Amino acid sequence: MKLIPMSAAVLAAALTLASAASAAGPLAAPPPAGGSASSAIFDAMLAISRAAASNPAAAQTATFSYNAAIQQFNARDFDRSRMSALTAISQTAAVPLPQPSIIAPPIPQPSYYAMPLVRSANQADAEGYVSLARRAIMTCGAPNATPAPAVAAQYGTAVNAILAKNYGSAKASSQAVVDQCAAASFAYAAQQAALPQPSATPIPMSPYSPVPLATLGPDPALQQGVR
Repeated sequence: MKLIPMSAAVLAAALTLASAASAAGPLAAPPPAGGSASSAIFDAMLAISRAAASNPAAAQTATFSYNAAIQQFNARDFDRSRMSALTAISQTAAVPLPQPSIIAPPIPQPSYYAMPLVRSANQADAEGYVSLARRAIMTCGAPNATPAPAVAAQYGTAVNAILAKNYGSAKASSQAVVDQCAAASFAYAAQQAALPQPSATPIPMSPYSPVPLATLGPDPALQQGVR
């Protein structure tokens, strides 16, 4: 049996993990904040980025569920999108070990999976920046307006920078999204302030004189017929 040097074995293992982490390709940016489905997708993105450092195979498996959640969200199938995102989160977490018990529970208990933990303070800081960018897109200019393509591209860059563990780029791109959306919101507010405003002068009212009501009394025709 031919022995492989330790350095070569470590290098081969590293290449295997790197190829497993990148086989599914970059992730699509999660949708802006606006419901339980979008929140679950965002959490799934964070879970995949955290698992990429500790469990690349699980991150690769969860990527397929994440992409399915994005497709279902775009098709407005929000219930299935949320379930696919939760599946992606569960796939990134380590399966909990069974707890010893003498008596089996009468009702089967569901399995709960926690998200992977952050690996460093820089990662936690970058995740906070991306969360701010996600919320900024909701008020990027006019209400319910679609963000500009440049803003959407910066948001996607921030998401994939977190996945690539390039936390400085993730923070810079997220800050650019926040700044551009703030500028767009200020420009929209100035545009609305420049529009003609309704006059504050009260409209003169015409004098009001109530119409006198008819006096109720006996009908003369009826009085002639009754004697």
